[in-house]
Amino acid sequence: MTMRKDKLIKLVHIAKSQLKMDDDVYRCLLKQHFNRSSSKELKVNELQDLVKVLQLKGAKIKLPFQPSKLSPMCRKVWAMWKAMANDGIIEKSTSTALNTYIRRLLLCSVRWQALTNDEANTIIESLKKWRERVGKENV
Repeated sequence: MTMRKDKLIKLVHIAKSQLKMDDDVYRCLLKQHFNRSSSKELKVNELQDLVKVLQLKGAKIKLPFQPSKLSPMCRKVWAMWKAMANDGIIEKSTSTALNTYIRRLLLCSVRWQALTNDEANTIIESLKKWRERVGKENV
């Protein structure tokens, strides 16, 4: 059993005790949602779903922190986009607006979350030039 799975099982049992759920009710919940009789039989993604079910029932637990799956370059693109929107350079700070900008610039349909490092670098440099142009116009 992996360490992650162990932690999720512990979270499930903490939630079970918070909800004052007796064993029969708990096993019925497992059977109803996952067709299993024990949390040890569940896979990691099923355990995460079980935690969410228990949260909906009122348990005050949180899933362990999961690091971002975005590359640093993609995060930089998003951060620059949001900063330019906050500065009033960009009207819409939405993900859709950024994807539209990327589609126009790269001439291909790719979401900002899936940019390669080279594509992200192209977008970053373009945003820098845009910010520079706008800065000179305001002087």
